[in-house]
Amino acid sequence: MTRLLCFYLIFSAGFQQLYAQKSDTQKLDELKFRIKQATYYDSSTVFSLGKQCIQLAKSLKRENEIGYVYQYYGSFNYYKNNLKEARNYYYKSIAIGEKTKDFKLINSTRIRMTFLILDQDVLKAEDDFRALLKAAKKGNYIDNQLEIYNGLGIMFEARLMYDKATESYLQGLRISEKHHQKYATAYLLNNLALLKLKAKKYDEAKKDLERALILATETNESRLRLNVLNNLGLVTHQLKDFKGSIRHYKQTVAEAKKIGFPSGIIAAYINLSSSYLDNKQLPEASRTSDSALAIVETYHDPLFLINSYLMRGMVSTKQKDFKTAEKCVDSIRSILKSYNDPNYRKELIMLQSTLASEKGNYKQAYQLEKEFNSLSDSIREVSNEQEQTRLQTIYGKERMENELTDLNQRNKLLHTENKLKSANYRFTFLGILSLFMLTLAVIYIYNVRKSRKIKSVFSQKLIEQIDEERSRISKDLHDDIGQSLAVVKSKLNLFTTGKIAQIDGVDSEIGDILEQTRVLSHQLHPAALEKIGLERALNSIIEKTQSGTDIVCSFEFTAEEKPIDKETSSQIYRIIQECISNTIKHAHASALKVSIERRNGELIIQYRDNGIGIPDSQDRNGLGLLTIRERTAIIGGKLDLKTGHKKGVSLTITI
Repeated sequence: MTRLLCFYLIFSAGFQQLYAQKSDTQKLDELKFRIKQATYYDSSTVFSLGKQCIQLAKSLKRENEIGYVYQYYGSFNYYKNNLKEARNYYYKSIAIGEKTKDFKLINSTRIRMTFLILDQDVLKAEDDFRALLKAAKKGNYIDNQLEIYNGLGIMFEARLMYDKATESYLQGLRISEKHHQKYATAYLLNNLALLKLKAKKYDEAKKDLERALILATETNESRLRLNVLNNLGLVTHQLKDFKGSIRHYKQTVAEAKKIGFPSGIIAAYINLSSSYLDNKQLPEASRTSDSALAIVETYHDPLFLINSYLMRGMVSTKQKDFKTAEKCVDSIRSILKSYNDPNYRKELIMLQSTLASEKGNYKQAYQLEKEFNSLSDSIREVSNEQEQTRLQTIYGKERMENELTDLNQRNKLLHTENKLKSANYRFTFLGILSLFMLTLAVIYIYNVRKSRKIKSVFSQKLIEQIDEERSRISKDLHDDIGQSLAVVKSKLNLFTTGKIAQIDGVDSEIGDILEQTRVLSHQLHPAALEKIGLERALNSIIEKTQSGTDIVCSFEFTAEEKPIDKETSSQIYRIIQECISNTIKHAHASALKVSIERRNGELIIQYRDNGIGIPDSQDRNGLGLLTIRERTAIIGGKLDLKTGHKKGVSLTITI
């Protein structure tokens, strides 16, 4: 019984120790996972968790795990572009791997060191990757093999060898699916989708990304999930599915906030704002671009600042908030003084062109568009020349012939394309200008013809009126004055021949003839106007109208402070005379009112009656109104006529 109890106690203690060790191992794996997730952005998390991980590894006597921690430190510095520090940590990791005989760790760290030389010497990087792949296959390091195939794909993409890049990713994908490596499958699918995005195979890219998102979610890989969501937003945006891209970018923002990734949040907000803008949701686009600016202004990254101001400027331009858009332009200009990037200068010119176009300054917009195209051409040519130089360094003259030919053809195509684009812009501008000039010409010709027609009608009616007036004067002279003179002459002849002894009443008859002559003279020219002035002359015809008709007349004159010149007085008199004549003949009015006053330095003449008015259907270009318009124009006045059926007439002249 005692032996059995001792055995139980020993077994129990061993089990507890094994359980505790298993629990610490799980904790170690969790710490490593969290460090790996934080290597993109969070230095405090990386190094604080790394310290815990190192202490736990020492307690578990698993020194090789410390090598992985140093590897994560190196990756963190690599993402921060601190390559020297990254290389030092990688060397420490390899040293621990060599000490502990962990060849998988050595192989894994050397893969990451190969990425350090990828930009400087791609041929050496390719040789190193292939050597490491051979070692990984020999040791059956599946994770390492997948990372190498991914690295080869990235390298071939940088060399514009997209077929080989696709082949590398697919080789890795077949292995990951065979060994059920969900995380590797997800990042390989993501990179394949980006290649398809470049090739404009958007539907295929979307399918790969949707599958990658499921796998990234299942493996709880927040960093990868963030990238996949952002890329899904890019693809759906290209497919013009703006609601879909908005949904994905919202998820990207949430994911970036969850893991505390500032640059990821900024980029997601900028992309989200772009989708809102293309979906015509301007208030939402404005809010999200403001959110990006609020973060980036504390982050002080010039690239993100420029992108945020570009997006805010574009949104403000579409909202017609030109003041805010111009502030964004000024902010970008200020940043570009110390960060002179031609690509961002090109984007600034495009923003300025769009702003000028929205403000209606099409000439400036056209000039900026030309400047944009010219700069784009220069950037492409410089980029292609740099790419040629880089490829020459990599391959040498013989291996470059095919790719150089391709680049030269591309330059020629770009040059031709830009010539066509420039010609199209010129033709479009000239077409719009021609249409505008043609419209102006049509309007001008129409107005000239209309004016000529009105003048022709006026001249014709004026001639008719003159003829009528001459006829009336002739009749008055013949019937009245002529007959009266004939009677007087007859009496004088009888008297001189002695047929009558006296000529009583001749003086009275001659007086009547003089009165008739005076009345006719006054009708032709109002002499009273020169003798007694405009106010009394108008008052006279108003009194005669009231005494000679049933119309109640009213007259007000309050323009005494400044005398009215002779020509203006004559025209005003004739206008009022014409108005009264029209009222008597046509209006069936019971009252009329004439007022002349000075108001704010202007002479205001108003004529109103309560007659039947001029119906809308009736021609308002009769001789009377045409005469009034002509007289108003002669004295530099402005005529305003208000009338309608049974609404009377209200005529105002402002001089």
